[in-house]
Amino acid sequence: MANIYSDNGNVFLFAVVMMIRSILLLSLLAAPQGPGTPGVADHAVGPGEMVSGSILLLPEGSHAILVEKATQSLFLFRGTLHDTPELMEVFRANTGEQDGDKQSEGDLRTPEGIYFFTGVIDGSELPPEYGLRAFVTDYPNIFDRMAGKHGSNIWLHATDEPERITNGYNTRGCVVVTNEDMNRLTPIIRTGPYTGSTALVVKEYLQRLDPEGAGSFLQEMLKLVADWEAAWESMDIDRFMAFYSRSFSSMGRDYNAFRAYKGRLTRQYEYIKVDISNLHIFRHDGEVVTAFDQRYESDRYRVQSAKRLYFRLEEEGWKIVSETSRITPFVPTEREPAEVEVRQLVADWESAWESMDIDRYMAFYGRSFSSRGMDYARYRAYKSQLIERYSYIRVDISNLRVYPREGGMVASFNQRYESDGFRARLSKRLYLEIEEGAWKIVKETSEER
Repeated sequence: MANIYSDNGNVFLFAVVMMIRSILLLSLLAAPQGPGTPGVADHAVGPGEMVSGSILLLPEGSHAILVEKATQSLFLFRGTLHDTPELMEVFRANTGEQDGDKQSEGDLRTPEGIYFFTGVIDGSELPPEYGLRAFVTDYPNIFDRMAGKHGSNIWLHATDEPERITNGYNTRGCVVVTNEDMNRLTPIIRTGPYTGSTALVVKEYLQRLDPEGAGSFLQEMLKLVADWEAAWESMDIDRFMAFYSRSFSSMGRDYNAFRAYKGRLTRQYEYIKVDISNLHIFRHDGEVVTAFDQRYESDRYRVQSAKRLYFRLEEEGWKIVSETSRITPFVPTEREPAEVEVRQLVADWESAWESMDIDRYMAFYGRSFSSRGMDYARYRAYKSQLIERYSYIRVDISNLRVYPREGGMVASFNQRYESDGFRARLSKRLYLEIEEGAWKIVKETSEER
């Protein structure tokens, strides 16, 4: 509902709007109450009945909160094994005393959009009006800042004055529930920078969809994220940057600086592998936020992080206007059989080299081997001369990476080599292919560290 009375001073319109508000709230209070939905009419919606156009995907065990300002209602959703998040409970909630989306500090409006909880403040540290505790949101979010909106201290908090909840529309911009309902919400709200942070979506009117309509848009977004992931792995900078808006901005980089940065990485790395899990998807009008855990790996670097992509609907479709990333503890995943085999081969190859047994050592090389201008026979002769010259050889390998390449695998590592006549620190790659049913080294490269 637009704010038609605060700026022009039209007393008659003010009275009409307040009368409509009163009728709405009285109808909610007078309606029969459903079990487990304290203070909210069951004719509005009940647990398990609503498919939301805002909470599109939640993994099992995750929760999200929607607030509908028009009915002063708070909806609690949880993730399920299937694709449709389930409505658990509906609570009475108060929002700002002024209508419309928040624009600036002190305008007494509750912001509308997709937000995440970033922290919690115990009621003992706050005035009594905040009740048991307050959950802090990230308003203004990225979309708000791009639109020039500002303000601070937008919270979901409780109150020691339960009569406030029955009056409605009386906060300075926060969302307020009773102490009793705050106790019920607290165990499920997660805070912090990571993927599991509970989302709070606020709208004037929530969009209620049929399962087919919700599923169609969800599939569109799932495909968009999957295509973005595949484009990144392809290391085709034009294909990858096609997902980004020209107005993109993140971590101090605009579109051109971000493109140049990603372009340098694609030229520097031999491969890039991205795995996405724990995907959450939220929508507010022409804005979508996807939050997920990301495992990134290249031949030189690997990291695990919690990531958010911020999409906006533009003329050419949904485009990424910003992204955030927080490093999280790296959790090793189960390796593919080929990687396990190659890792064992590298360990055995290292041992054979130190044994100074030329036949054992060269058994790891394919007959098609070619490197630094030497074929298999010349390379064998070269290594034989070194073995005859030295009384010992010691090889230490670290930072081993094994990854696929067209037609085979690559083992990349740091190598410390020592003999009684020579020492070196190298970055090395072994290129392997299947020959006669076994992995063989067909090429190797090295550079000084």
